[in-house]
Amino acid sequence: MLGDTGQPIGGPLAALRPQHQVARALVAEDESAEVHGLVLLGDNFYPDGIEDDELKDRMRANVVAPYCRFLTFTSRGRGSLEESCGVAEARRHPVPLYAVLGNHDYGERESPMLQKEVVPEYIKSWRMPDQVDVHELPGGVSLIPFQSMPLVRGKNEGQLVRALRRSKGPFRILAAHHPIADPGNGHDPKYSRRVRSAIAQAGVPVHLFLGGHEHNLQVIAGDGKGDAALHVISGAGSDTRKVKPSSRKRLFGAESLGFARVDRVEAAGEPILRVTMFTVPSTPGLGREVSARFEVGLDGDIREVVSDAE
Repeated sequence: MLGDTGQPIGGPLAALRPQHQVARALVAEDESAEVHGLVLLGDNFYPDGIEDDELKDRMRANVVAPYCRFLTFTSRGRGSLEESCGVAEARRHPVPLYAVLGNHDYGERESPMLQKEVVPEYIKSWRMPDQVDVHELPGGVSLIPFQSMPLVRGKNEGQLVRALRRSKGPFRILAAHHPIADPGNGHDPKYSRRVRSAIAQAGVPVHLFLGGHEHNLQVIAGDGKGDAALHVISGAGSDTRKVKPSSRKRLFGAESLGFARVDRVEAAGEPILRVTMFTVPSTPGLGREVSARFEVGLDGDIREVVSDAE
């Protein structure tokens, strides 16, 4: 999962831009250890979302060219987008692409509608909620992506409560553009209180909260009831910013391009969620590095994994 990916359309050297560097690292990781889904955490199209007259060009530049390995096209998409793929069909590994909107995606009035309703007419694997969805994944994992801007504006808390209640679990992962942990940069405590109130009202455990927005990589510990056990900020899909001081317990922070990976695995006979933070060097062609790894148990206990030997 990664966010803040949607750089403006580039020129002939677009393949050297940060979004493509991170995308190549995603492909390399999938080739090494197969993934089953890709999560885009918002700000998919900078700087102001998309307009209808540029829709196909922006899909080609910001979705198809970097992430084609993971995509499935509709017949309409094959006819108008697939030529921008650049990946032989034998090397593709289509998976669901779960996407949410970021604040920049609302810049153009029609952008949210285009991303929710029109992009799927071309990219079959694109799955974006109107407000909130529940995806029941193998291994007892409920992925609950939701649009954070309405909650920033004080709306739709009830929809999130109902989604959490109908999720099967036992593991639950919330995914949105805006983090609810205090990451130290433009944090909105009212938004956090609304989301945490929804978690408390639902009365079910949330093991991970995935967010973007910060243009860096962070892992922050939860602080008890009405909170996620672990917060993962993965907003470094095309740009970086400094990691600012935070009032919360930060377990990891990196001002680096990169992405996060979540696996549901067994450890000592018990199911866990394993979170791996990958940094991607800014110099093209240097691949990816595992920079941190944490495990979350069903009871919400967090353990840092220092080495694979553990």
